[in-house]
Amino acid sequence: MPTYLLHGFRWPRPLVRIHIILQNLDDAAAGWLVAPQTTVTLLRNFHDLYPECMRHLRGLRFIEQYDPNDTSPSASSQPYAYVADIVHEVKLGVCIDDVTTKGIATEQWGAALELRDKLAPEEKVGWYVVVCGDEERWAPPTIGQLEAGGRSGSLARSSEYSDSESKPQSPPEEPEPRGLRKLFGSRASRKNRKSTSRPPVPDLKRSQSESPNASRANLPSRPAQPQMPQMPGPGA
Repeated sequence: MPTYLLHGFRWPRPLVRIHIILQNLDDAAAGWLVAPQTTVTLLRNFHDLYPECMRHLRGLRFIEQYDPNDTSPSASSQPYAYVADIVHEVKLGVCIDDVTTKGIATEQWGAALELRDKLAPEEKVGWYVVVCGDEERWAPPTIGQLEAGGRSGSLARSSEYSDSESKPQSPPEEPEPRGLRKLFGSRASRKNRKSTSRPPVPDLKRSQSESPNASRANLPSRPAQPQMPQMPGPGA
């Protein structure tokens, strides 16, 4: 768990994010300035923006405070980082006067004040003790890393698409229009139903001409009426 005695100023996190956005620093993570890529990107940007200040701040560093045992939502991104021109790591113990009374060159002191005015004008330049529980912790991906991942993914998808295009493709079969298939199919089925369900019609004229008495012969005979017995007269 590194502990530092440093000389510099606090850089509030909202101002860090604003600086990174305005300067279009895609390779810088505002939530963790000690990430190697973020440190390199910010120092290069400072040299471009403030060359006179950086000429007297050759040992400029970024320090983060962090407690790995803190599980609160705000623990992953502290309210500020530190911009330091003097950093002394405390191993077991240190005499603060031995470090702070060494003196700071006038040019270095003036450059630190000027850089503070440009980055965090309301903060104080002075000595701070900072504890960073884990300097090698996971850092959030930068915008540049996210874009690089998106480009690699799009390139992989485009290569798969080009491979699929290079393969010969057989022309698709053209299906019969549904309306015509339904129309002709229904007509054919109706014809089949008519031909199978209609019974044959007998030729009545022909049968009557060939056997005119056949119909009469087939008719049932009328039963004979019984004769009533004759009653004898009164004189018999």
